[in-house]
Amino acid sequence: MMSASGISRRIADIEERRKRGESCHIEILPDRTIIHAKDTDKIYIPTVTGGVAHLDDSFVRVIMGPYGSGKSTWAISEIVRRTCAMPVWHNGRRRSRWGIVRNTSGELQSTTLATWLAWFGELGDIRKRQKPIMTYEHTFNDGHGVIELELIFIALDRPEDIRKIKSLELTGCYINELSEVPKAAMAHMKGRVNRYPSKAFCHEPYWSGIIADTNPPPTSHWIFKDFEENNYEGHVLFKQPPGLIKNEKTKVWDRNTNADNADHLPDDYYQKLAHGQTQEFINVFCLGVWGSVGFGKRVYPEFNSDLHAVDDIESIQGEPLYLAYDFGLTPACIVAQVSSRGQLRLLKEYVGIDIGLRSFTESVVLPSIAKEFPYCTIGSCTADPSGAARDQIMDEMSCINELNSMGIKTEAARTNNLEPRIAAVRYFLNRMIDGKPALVLSKKGCPVLYNAFVKDYVYKRIAVAGEERYKEQPDKNMASHISDATQYLCLELSSDNIARDKTAAAPPVNMFNPVFRWQS
Repeated sequence: MMSASGISRRIADIEERRKRGESCHIEILPDRTIIHAKDTDKIYIPTVTGGVAHLDDSFVRVIMGPYGSGKSTWAISEIVRRTCAMPVWHNGRRRSRWGIVRNTSGELQSTTLATWLAWFGELGDIRKRQKPIMTYEHTFNDGHGVIELELIFIALDRPEDIRKIKSLELTGCYINELSEVPKAAMAHMKGRVNRYPSKAFCHEPYWSGIIADTNPPPTSHWIFKDFEENNYEGHVLFKQPPGLIKNEKTKVWDRNTNADNADHLPDDYYQKLAHGQTQEFINVFCLGVWGSVGFGKRVYPEFNSDLHAVDDIESIQGEPLYLAYDFGLTPACIVAQVSSRGQLRLLKEYVGIDIGLRSFTESVVLPSIAKEFPYCTIGSCTADPSGAARDQIMDEMSCINELNSMGIKTEAARTNNLEPRIAAVRYFLNRMIDGKPALVLSKKGCPVLYNAFVKDYVYKRIAVAGEERYKEQPDKNMASHISDATQYLCLELSSDNIARDKTAAAPPVNMFNPVFRWQS
């Protein structure tokens, strides 16, 4: 039985909750949002881009920009603003349910949740649950009545975690750092929003959809294809202004005073961020434009995107094509040419998923080569040495024999040892020919390989305290297959070049010297 003091505390708690329900916790104004907190009010003023995005009612809205531009703050504020705009439907109250998605549980906790709590950690009466999914429930008053907001925080650490999405019924969804989330998450989430509340419970119309923020991904990313190339109806991408502007006179980066959130950043924020970084890093994180930047320990730090990559490469008519294959259920093929001066030109890549070698070659590689390079013939093909063995289960031809049977003259690479393969690629990356790089690739023709060089083909970090340590083998992912094929190609070409360089005859030396004459 509860004691008298316990009853008194309970009554006081109920009274406090009643007062909190009646008091105004937040004010939504046209140009700002005021969050009333215990110590001091928090005031959110949208950026120029954020203000435009708040007024848009598109089904999918993504805001893209550089570091520090207020993207996440816009998104969490949009959740609250849309919740306050809900019609009354639940016990005389407004109610909505949102999913908040991030790629990993660690980043969900340390960044996404932290951002939410920094702004709305004191918003009304809060209850939270950790299992089965981390959930926060806010009951607050915006001056027009009581509102109930339920937030479900979802991490997609593994591909199978997408199943978490399939049973949700949501008003809206916020995907934090969209470029790090698989496209399947967006696809499934489109079917989970606009489900809460249902028409049976709420007869008035309300907005429902998906909002997201992201730093710019490369042009090969699905975000670029969906929002720039396909331009789907109801999908809007808001691009924020750059943090830096190039001074044409001094050729240095100056602060863009019109950048989003510039007033809340140090004046030299973007200059310090850009110092000592590559142009690709500056493009993505300072300027907010499409590009590729990696964070792991790259296998090829020698690769310079400004030097070794161009938008596109025209094939040399009449010159043979060199092919190289990596086998498996994710086969990969690289197509290249060597110029008369010895420059290796990586023209085109083909990457398959869950497809056999013969189907991949007959349906993808050969038809495309015939279309893309009509005036070139296939000279030779180098392949994964493991493909020389026959399939012991199906008792079929080896992979290399399969290619030969299709008319592609193929030989196994000299070795499958990783060290000489990587060294062969570095041989080309570290050389210059007539003032130009000895290796150049087409971004348009080889997008996966380009991203592999820049950010995806990396040594995975070992989770140990102290000094940074990495695994000895590159991480196996989609980038590793086309990287392996490129290694086989470079190994074949560099071996001949190295041998030729070593055995080249020394130029004759003219020993004539007019000072010394034979004296008779």
